[in-house]
Amino acid sequence: MSWIANNWRLKLLALGLAVVLVFAVGYSQYPIQTQTVDAKINYNNSPPVGLVVNGPPATTRVTLSGLAADLRNATATVDVDLSKLKEGTAVIVAPTPHVSGQNISLGAVAPITLKVEQLTTVNLDIQVRAAFAQGWQQTKAQAQCGSQACQVIVSGPISVLRDLTAHVKVDVVIASKARNIFNNVVLFSRAGADFDLSKVVAIPAITWEPLTVTAHVEAAQGTETIQVALVNALPTAPPPAGYHVTAVIVSPQLITITGSPETLAGITSITLPAVSLAGLTSDHSFTLRIVPPDPSIQLSVKSATVTYRIARDQTVSPSP
Repeated sequence: MSWIANNWRLKLLALGLAVVLVFAVGYSQYPIQTQTVDAKINYNNSPPVGLVVNGPPATTRVTLSGLAADLRNATATVDVDLSKLKEGTAVIVAPTPHVSGQNISLGAVAPITLKVEQLTTVNLDIQVRAAFAQGWQQTKAQAQCGSQACQVIVSGPISVLRDLTAHVKVDVVIASKARNIFNNVVLFSRAGADFDLSKVVAIPAITWEPLTVTAHVEAAQGTETIQVALVNALPTAPPPAGYHVTAVIVSPQLITITGSPETLAGITSITLPAVSLAGLTSDHSFTLRIVPPDPSIQLSVKSATVTYRIARDQTVSPSP
């Protein structure tokens, strides 16, 4: 007992060291860790009247502390109140963090930068984009709601709606004087490139009306001008006996004709009316009316001259 009483300080020190050692070993196996994670942002309330948040981020960075096993099961979220926002291109707000899981401590929460703009509404004309069959040309095209011409009304951030245009794409080939194509989806473009307005995130969301329209398209057949040859027909009667044709001269040899592509297809020449050479013993010219293959074809000239060179047959004397 005297030995114990005399060395109690040393024994107390040894016990303290043992306790510290136990805790040190335990901590080395289960240390407190710090981890930065993406926290989903919950946007609460609406911005003040006349304002819109353009492209708000979906997450922000939050620092959590705890044991590794607890951190693996922990999730973090933050809340942002939009009701007191002011207009600006870089409005900084402090989110309110929340964490699910036990024995988890919240650390630093990154501030959130928002682009807050004016909420505006524009009325856009809707261009009708249609393809036409060969020979047909557009004379009129308009978007209709019911039987009346209409526009698309778009509400959203002012920077998004700037230089925005609207159109519809008709998925049928037009080959008639008038046609209505129903349920065409309204599409958008910016700077000449297609722009998917549905992919722009905003609070409140971008809206437009109507979503679909009727495309009313009117067209007319176009015209073409080509060059064709004038061809003389065989005479209905030859020159008298003892005479023959030595040459045929057609003037002009070529003319231009104008008409629809379908009408002109395959036409390379026009045959002139046939004439009779009966009783002719010398050169003779005929002025002939040019008859087009189709009444709708327009001619550059209305008549042509055909000259027949006629000569007496040469008699051959028999050899002595």
